[in-house]
Amino acid sequence: MKKYIYQALIPLLLTSCSDFLKDDSPDLLIPEDVAEFQAVLNGEGYPNDGYDLNTKTFSDELDFVQLMTDDVGVSPTSDSRSVLWEGDDEFALASGKGAFTWAQDIAFYDASYSNFYLSRYKNILACNVIIENAETMLGSSDKVASCVAQAYALRALNYLWLVNLYGLPYNEQTAATDMGVVIRLKSEISRDQPARNTVKEVYDQINSDLERSFELWPKASYSRNNYLLSERAVQLIKCRVALYQGKWDDVIKYGTLLSDSNYDLYNISGIPQNEMTNVASTGDYAFLNPEKNTELVFIFGGSQFDSNRFMPWLRSMKDAAFVPSQAQEGDLIQSYEEGDQRIYAFFQQSRNESDGYHDYRYAPNKHYKYGIYSQALRTSEALLSVAEAHVQKGSESDRAEAVRLLNLLRKNRFTPETYKELTLADFETSESLLQFVRDERRRELCFEDVHRWVDLRRYGMPRLVHTFYASKNAAPEVYVLEQGDRNYTLELPLEELDFNKVIEPTNRRVIEAGKSSN
Repeated sequence: MKKYIYQALIPLLLTSCSDFLKDDSPDLLIPEDVAEFQAVLNGEGYPNDGYDLNTKTFSDELDFVQLMTDDVGVSPTSDSRSVLWEGDDEFALASGKGAFTWAQDIAFYDASYSNFYLSRYKNILACNVIIENAETMLGSSDKVASCVAQAYALRALNYLWLVNLYGLPYNEQTAATDMGVVIRLKSEISRDQPARNTVKEVYDQINSDLERSFELWPKASYSRNNYLLSERAVQLIKCRVALYQGKWDDVIKYGTLLSDSNYDLYNISGIPQNEMTNVASTGDYAFLNPEKNTELVFIFGGSQFDSNRFMPWLRSMKDAAFVPSQAQEGDLIQSYEEGDQRIYAFFQQSRNESDGYHDYRYAPNKHYKYGIYSQALRTSEALLSVAEAHVQKGSESDRAEAVRLLNLLRKNRFTPETYKELTLADFETSESLLQFVRDERRRELCFEDVHRWVDLRRYGMPRLVHTFYASKNAAPEVYVLEQGDRNYTLELPLEELDFNKVIEPTNRRVIEAGKSSN
């Protein structure tokens, strides 16, 4: 069977041999038509969707990131009288401990740690193939424009993920010298060992790619398929990039482009709670269902029954387990107010069944339903980003607009009888309003993408405390990530460090149980 060139390029970006590709290979077929290039992009440029059973989904690859945030804790015990997958809790705790305790070497605990990094460069490589062939691609000009526009946007999005996990947080004053990630813009395999680009260089490349994509969309064919990137998706990504860079006017500019029909918000205020807990006989509800959720701009990441491999919904917990943080004031679950329908739409509820009591501990389940992808770009993100930008700008009219946007979102999230209109007088200072916007962002975007981890980094990398239990009866182990800790930046995978002797390691520190000094 013949293979496209990208199938030969993909296996390992970081290794090569002299005869890896031969021009006279009998099973090498170089794409020429736009449909062939679109197939390359769909198969290798987009994040893994899991249809290839030999690969993990994008959500599988990134779920360790959730464990590093303040949205996750360990529940040491349960009153459950039955268990569906006995022994899984202990396995999840052992493999997730490295991320949860911000270990120096997360890969020591989680063998799949490198997958996210390597897959992003695999996606970038496929995008490079498309971009390099943009001028010679055969086919109608509108389809070519669409394919190339998607490639530029995907490359930008992958670099945005990479630099916000493996590079230093964006800081306008130091970005020109801060450690970023390697920029690769060519598709050929080489044995070069490049140093890291700076954070500024990576963001410059991201913005350049998004501009090129943005320019192409008016010439591109239009698709209603929200499993593919679109002009609206690029607008939202540009809004996100501006937020990370603190460019408040650009946040408002691009976020407001998505504000038609009040951001197309999905109104869950009147949905019966028992339909959202996934205990209804039909099992039909899913918040991220593209057939119902009007605010979805791009949905991706693969279809799973589990929210992630560390906190799957299909489990009655018998022993210690990772759960959404809920034990103390300020934890994620406790931050939801009475009448907030998101507690039912976003999390599995405990339930009684004939075979016993199932305690799901609010396992996240925004996408429960076979065939529903587990990640999305949503207009509510743009709304909250615009609200934050208005608060940061600081005028009274800006703050009033932020409150208006909060009310717009919350009216679609609270039951009619519990919804209360916020006013500017409810917030004594700009700081208290900013904190409320950020808390709302946490509640709304929890367990999607890498939002919470990146937000914590851009909020100044606050001090975090995690208490770990190795099993139901184990003594607690306390780990502290200090304010501004260098472990807020991930170490590159061994596959990269072993191959590239020039690239700068992150040099994470050892964080021991009971130790809190940096």
